[in-house]
Amino acid sequence: MSHKLSTFLLLSACLLGMNPTLWGQNTNRVEIRGYLDPRTGEFHPLPQPVRPGSDAEPAATPTCTAASPCTGKFEVSFTITVDSTIASTAVISCSVSAVVEDDDGIGNLIGETAAVGVTRGTASTVSCTVDIPYSWILLSPASDTVKLTYVINVPGEAATATALLPSRVSSQEVSPGTTFRIPATGSTTTFVVHATI
Repeated sequence: MSHKLSTFLLLSACLLGMNPTLWGQNTNRVEIRGYLDPRTGEFHPLPQPVRPGSDAEPAATPTCTAASPCTGKFEVSFTITVDSTIASTAVISCSVSAVVEDDDGIGNLIGETAAVGVTRGTASTVSCTVDIPYSWILLSPASDTVKLTYVINVPGEAATATALLPSRVSSQEVSPGTTFRIPATGSTTTFVVHATI
């Protein structure tokens, strides 16, 4: 065997032996979900999802039982960038829905929705805050999860059918891909949404 061939085979064996180690560096990678604000260059992290079977523990154990309701409030604050042609007098509707599937074996599905309206005005951004106070009788509060979604709708109200146009609707999960455990009874859970319409 020539010296060049043996050197080539030795190098190939070393590279092949090292590749699984190099590829394995990505297995312990931590992914932080969020978005980059293009105007400020600031990164805004989002709450991380709680996935079934993960080691993540809920932030707080609910102090409610099947005989005592889980109570509290979700508060979602919106900052909406207006990039569509919307009259300054138009009302922008901000609504939030919370859905809980009670893990009781019989499919007890609970839903809550709340909405507010805010006048568009002349600024490039509009703010609104939606509160959802809740009181739920749950059979398995320690394992139940909540999912929040929002809808921004323009016009939020209309006096006549012709006032419905132009229109704009935007909907998404409040924290995409995220479900979270039932918060401790009596707590207020806050979220921030940045959206563009």
